[in-house]
Amino acid sequence: MRRIALSSHCRRSATICATLPALFLCASQPSPAQGHSSTFDVTFRPETDAQHKVVAVVVKERIASGSAGRPLAITVPLKYVGLIPFATQISDVTARDEKGVLAMATEETTLPDGMKVRRWRSARAVSGTANLQYTLALQPPGMTGPPYGAKAGGLGVSGNTDTMVVIPEGLPEGRNSLRWDLSRMAPGSRGVFTGGEDTITVSGAPDQLLDRWLMAGRLQGGQPRATEGFNAYTLGTPPFPAIKAMTWGRVVYTALAQAYGYLGVPRYELLIRTLDAPSFATGTATYRGGGSLVTTGSPTYLRGQTDGDVFNTIAHEIGHQWVGQFDGGGSLWFAEGLNVYVTSTVPCEAGLQSWSECGDQVTKWSKAYYDSEGRDWSQARIEDAPFGREDLRLVSYGRGMMYFANLDAAIRTQSQGKRTLLTALRPLFEARRDGHPITMQSWETWLRGELGEGGVASFRNTVLGGSVIKPDSAAFGGHLKPVPTSYQHGTSSRSGYIWRSRSPG
Repeated sequence: MRRIALSSHCRRSATICATLPALFLCASQPSPAQGHSSTFDVTFRPETDAQHKVVAVVVKERIASGSAGRPLAITVPLKYVGLIPFATQISDVTARDEKGVLAMATEETTLPDGMKVRRWRSARAVSGTANLQYTLALQPPGMTGPPYGAKAGGLGVSGNTDTMVVIPEGLPEGRNSLRWDLSRMAPGSRGVFTGGEDTITVSGAPDQLLDRWLMAGRLQGGQPRATEGFNAYTLGTPPFPAIKAMTWGRVVYTALAQAYGYLGVPRYELLIRTLDAPSFATGTATYRGGGSLVTTGSPTYLRGQTDGDVFNTIAHEIGHQWVGQFDGGGSLWFAEGLNVYVTSTVPCEAGLQSWSECGDQVTKWSKAYYDSEGRDWSQARIEDAPFGREDLRLVSYGRGMMYFANLDAAIRTQSQGKRTLLTALRPLFEARRDGHPITMQSWETWLRGELGEGGVASFRNTVLGGSVIKPDSAAFGGHLKPVPTSYQHGTSSRSGYIWRSRSPG
């Protein structure tokens, strides 16, 4: 099953974010010290046809800024993450303020970093509160790539605010909100965002509204009402039992929270959408934490897809809540590898799955590593591979899984079973939670404290350098055993492993 997780998300900063490498576009954000405050309200109004199918989304923005007196300006990349059309999806841009219509001129240009953008700018300065409106076209349901563009399905719509909200330039910190206007949708519709139903409000920089999953339509909820803990929603009729999937999400969320132990059980929205066309099953966790979007096609599975694959995708995306990122990017081996290792073992340690089921998951990820032409590539070379070469990107998932399985075995052995990988990592995670990001330097310092210089040298040689990792006999807590296998490619073959449970069940 195809998974897409954009692990190289960068945080927006006080610079113009369009200058960051092919990822985001937002406006420059004055620091809080400037003393300005603003109110930035965004409303999504899905437009529908006579059959109640969503055909577009009208976005209304109310901008009550404490720094009026300059033109209203927005800048949008032509393509988000270099793949997904963004600026070209926006039309019918209009703006008004207390003096009336703000005429908006349009131009296309290329930023110094090579990003092609489209800019809208008013001919005169804003007087008082400004109201901006634009229509956002939907992405085709069969369009591949990260699921950020708004797509229709199940008499509803879903997507991510990264490709739906544009933030006017120069907007300072203040109160920011997202809300739904469902007046044009099918009766019984409801809307949800990462962070809450119907309306959410946050204080601070307006970019806090970005990277939030959203979904509206005739949603099926996995709980009677929204809670401050785990919430799940399904749009459309997926080709697997929706209630079972949402229930699974809740129990695995609790198990992961207990296993990591350092964040508690924060609020989370799991959104499951079914598109009205065949589609890759994808799951993408938000960079900000607190939500994920799992996509499936209709009306049938892809070849070879099972309920178990969907449930493990759900566990994987939820797991990103705790794994998080290295500071500075370039850490697929960590963000994805650790997540694969944990979500392939914790469900069995918690009694939610059998070890034979976990063995099947480990075998799948093991094959993604050992059977790839990139198995002995350096990590830098893998992360430089084109985004479309997912077969190469998945090496980081499998290689990281094997590395962390061996690391867990080493920590257990050294502590005589008193510590595990996750208990050893907790101080590093707690430090990040408290404002000290994980960097390569802090990672190697932690690793040196656990395994000495030899551990650091091994990490550099295998994970970063590409030397093939051989499994420790106690990998995966000793619950699974490796069975050597080979993958044939014409007259050549690559060696690898199938993983089997050491005990029945």
